[in-house]
Amino acid sequence: MSNTFGKLFSITTWGESHGGGVGVVVDGCPPR
Repeated sequence: MSNTFGKLFSITTWGESHGGGVGVVVDGCPPR
């Protein structure tokens, strides 16, 4: 399962709905 949403930032999540393996990627963050 994966989801992508956002306009300013693109956030993608993936993983098992009832498991321990999940992840998140955030695109569009400005550098410090």
